[in-house]
Amino acid sequence: MFAKHTLINMSTNRKKMSLTELDERFDKLEKMMTEITKSKLIIADKEYHLSEWITTSDYAKNNGLAIARVHNWITRGVIPSDCLIAVPELNHLKLIKDQAYQTRATT
Repeated sequence: MFAKHTLINMSTNRKKMSLTELDERFDKLEKMMTEITKSKLIIADKEYHLSEWITTSDYAKNNGLAIARVHNWITRGVIPSDCLIAVPELNHLKLIKDQAYQTRATT
C-alpha cells in the first residue's frame, strides 16, 4: 500500500513538472514571437519595423480586396508612396504600411 501511494505521488509530481516545463516552453515561444515582431528592415539607411508592413497580397486578403485593386490603388496614389516599400534585394517585393486607405470620391 505504501508503494502504491508513493507511485501516485510520483506521477502527480511528474504532471506538475511537465506543466511547469510546458509553461517554460510557452514563455520561450512568446519571447521568440516578440523578437520576430521587433524585426526591422533597413533599406538605404532607413529602418522599417516589419510589424508595421505587410505584402500587397496579405493586405488584399486582410481587407477583403482583390490584389488587382491594391495594385490599382498603388498606381493611382490612393496608397501614398511613403506607405510603400519596394525591396530590391527581394526582386522588388512591395510592402504596404498596414493601415486603412480610402479612395477619393470623384465628383
